[in-house]
Amino acid sequence: MRIDIWSDYVCPFCYIGSTRLMKALEETGLKEGAEITYRSFQLDPDAKAGESGPYYRSLAEKYGISDEEAKSRIRQVAMMASRDGLNFTEELFHVSTFDAHRLGHLARKTGSGTKFTEAMYRSYFVDGLDISSKDVLLSIAGEAGLPHDEAMEVLEGSEYSYEVKKDQKDARDYGISGVPFFVVDGKYALSGAQSPESFRKALERARDGKLG
Repeated sequence: MRIDIWSDYVCPFCYIGSTRLMKALEETGLKEGAEITYRSFQLDPDAKAGESGPYYRSLAEKYGISDEEAKSRIRQVAMMASRDGLNFTEELFHVSTFDAHRLGHLARKTGSGTKFTEAMYRSYFVDGLDISSKDVLLSIAGEAGLPHDEAMEVLEGSEYSYEVKKDQKDARDYGISGVPFFVVDGKYALSGAQSPESFRKALERARDGKLG
């Protein structure tokens, strides 16, 4: 079973959805044979590399709400995540994820895509790190087992820029406007942070060829 997941490392629902999918794969006994590929999607493609600020401030500006209301929304999502065993910090950065996604393609190439993605989520949502920082990205790459020299070469150059943009073009071609978005075996689609039960049922139906 092949599962393509369009997601962004700063999307809380992507982390929650991925966690629930993994739980469903374990419950159905399908995890061992699942080929999972994380595909690039930037929630804010206009975010500039090297510039970061409080996430609540960007959220307030985006939706025209007060800083306090933005902080309240962040707390609500953190409470939702806690029900899935995820301990979100409320001190988040608004950052460009373009370099992180480029590094994600190196991880895919070396067979460490899932491990890298999980480390990225933890670093951003649990540890509250600035994942646009080269030093932070190199540390995450090391945690995921990526070769240091190759990771450094990617971050110092422009390698995998095309692949990131290609993933996002593929998303548009699929009609994807938000993430997380899951495509099973190239034909069965699921959108959003579905419940573990919904994921489980969808996976079983996809396995049996009944999901349409």
